[in-house]
Amino acid sequence: MFFVFGVSETIVKKAADKKCSRFTGTYPNRRELSLEEYQQKLSKTRDDLFAKMKAQKLSHGLSTPSLAKQYAELTKAQERCRDIEIRYRKPTGAVNPKTKKDVLEWATYIG
Repeated sequence: MFFVFGVSETIVKKAADKKCSRFTGTYPNRRELSLEEYQQKLSKTRDDLFAKMKAQKLSHGLSTPSLAKQYAELTKAQERCRDIEIRYRKPTGAVNPKTKKDVLEWATYIG
Protein backbone atom coordinates (compact mmCIF):
# COMPACT_ATOMS: atom_id res chain seq x y z
CA MET A 1 0.00 0.00 0.00
CA PHE A 2 1.27 3.43 -0.97
CA PHE A 3 0.27 6.72 0.65
CA VAL A 4 0.74 10.36 -0.31
CA PHE A 5 2.22 12.51 2.46
CA GLY A 6 2.56 16.28 2.58
CA VAL A 7 1.17 19.54 3.93
CA SER A 8 -1.90 20.92 2.16
CA GLU A 9 -3.95 24.07 2.62
CA THR A 10 -6.98 22.04 3.74
CA ILE A 11 -5.12 20.40 6.62
CA VAL A 12 -3.65 23.75 7.65
CA LYS A 13 -7.10 25.41 7.67
CA LYS A 14 -8.55 22.69 9.91
CA ALA A 15 -5.64 22.92 12.34
CA ALA A 16 -5.74 26.72 12.44
CA ASP A 17 -9.50 26.75 13.09
CA LYS A 18 -8.94 24.47 16.09
CA LYS A 19 -5.99 26.46 17.42
CA CYS A 20 -7.21 30.04 16.93
CA SER A 21 -9.58 31.46 19.56
CA ARG A 22 -12.21 34.17 19.05
CA PHE A 23 -11.37 35.66 22.43
CA THR A 24 -8.32 37.43 23.82
CA GLY A 25 -7.15 38.13 27.36
CA THR A 26 -7.88 36.41 30.65
CA TYR A 27 -11.06 36.40 32.76
CA PRO A 28 -11.44 39.94 34.08
CA ASN A 29 -10.21 41.53 30.84
CA ARG A 30 -11.44 38.92 28.38
CA ARG A 31 -13.05 40.28 25.23
CA GLU A 32 -14.30 38.90 21.94
CA LEU A 33 -12.29 39.78 18.84
CA SER A 34 -13.95 41.70 16.05
CA LEU A 35 -14.37 39.90 12.73
CA GLU A 36 -11.39 41.75 11.16
CA GLU A 37 -9.11 41.03 14.13
CA TYR A 38 -10.11 37.36 14.12
CA GLN A 39 -9.49 37.03 10.36
CA GLN A 40 -6.02 38.62 10.74
CA LYS A 41 -5.18 36.30 13.64
CA LEU A 42 -6.49 33.30 11.70
CA SER A 43 -4.47 34.11 8.55
CA LYS A 44 -1.30 34.63 10.60
CA THR A 45 -1.86 31.29 12.34
CA ARG A 46 -2.41 29.57 8.98
CA ASP A 47 0.81 31.01 7.54
CA ASP A 48 2.79 29.93 10.60
CA LEU A 49 1.34 26.42 10.56
CA PHE A 50 1.92 26.02 6.82
CA ALA A 51 5.62 26.83 7.32
CA LYS A 52 6.13 24.64 10.42
CA MET A 53 3.77 21.68 10.07
CA LYS A 54 5.10 18.15 9.58
CA ALA A 55 4.01 16.17 6.54
CA GLN A 56 0.79 14.23 7.16
CA LYS A 57 -1.07 11.51 5.33
CA LEU A 58 -3.12 13.08 2.53
CA SER A 59 -4.51 9.95 0.88
CA HIS A 60 -5.96 6.61 1.79
CA GLY A 61 -4.08 3.45 0.87
CA LEU A 62 -3.40 3.25 -2.87
CA SER A 63 -2.47 -0.07 -4.44
CA THR A 64 0.23 1.07 -6.91
CA PRO A 65 2.83 3.84 -6.97
CA SER A 66 1.43 5.13 -10.28
CA LEU A 67 -1.95 5.79 -8.62
CA ALA A 68 -0.18 7.55 -5.75
CA LYS A 69 1.75 9.67 -8.25
CA GLN A 70 -1.50 10.66 -10.01
CA TYR A 71 -3.05 11.55 -6.65
CA ALA A 72 -0.02 13.71 -5.78
CA GLU A 73 -0.24 15.56 -9.10
CA LEU A 74 -3.98 16.20 -8.59
CA THR A 75 -3.33 17.51 -5.10
CA LYS A 76 -0.65 19.88 -6.38
CA ALA A 77 -2.99 21.16 -9.10
CA GLN A 78 -5.97 21.74 -6.80
CA GLU A 79 -4.46 23.56 -3.82
CA ARG A 80 -1.32 25.03 -2.32
CA CYS A 81 0.82 22.30 -0.80
CA ARG A 82 4.43 21.46 0.03
CA ASP A 83 6.64 18.43 0.74
CA ILE A 84 4.52 16.03 -1.32
CA GLU A 85 6.01 12.53 -1.36
CA ILE A 86 4.93 8.92 -1.72
CA ARG A 87 5.61 6.59 1.22
CA TYR A 88 5.04 2.94 2.00
CA ARG A 89 5.40 0.68 5.04
CA LYS A 90 8.71 -1.21 5.01
CA PRO A 91 9.69 -4.00 7.43
CA THR A 92 12.72 -3.15 9.59
CA GLY A 93 13.71 -6.74 10.26
CA ALA A 94 12.95 -6.44 13.98
CA VAL A 95 10.16 -8.36 15.68
CA ASN A 96 7.90 -6.96 18.37
CA PRO A 97 8.42 -9.25 21.40
CA LYS A 98 4.82 -8.95 22.62
CA THR A 99 2.91 -9.46 19.36
CA LYS A 100 5.55 -11.47 17.44
CA LYS A 101 4.90 -9.32 14.37
CA ASP A 102 7.39 -7.46 12.20
CA VAL A 103 8.06 -3.84 13.10
CA LEU A 104 7.32 -1.52 10.15
CA GLU A 105 8.57 1.96 9.29
CA TRP A 106 7.57 4.60 6.75
CA ALA A 107 9.94 4.69 3.78
CA THR A 108 9.90 7.19 0.91
CA TYR A 109 9.21 5.62 -2.48
CA ILE A 110 11.76 6.56 -5.14
CA GLY A 111 10.71 5.35 -8.54
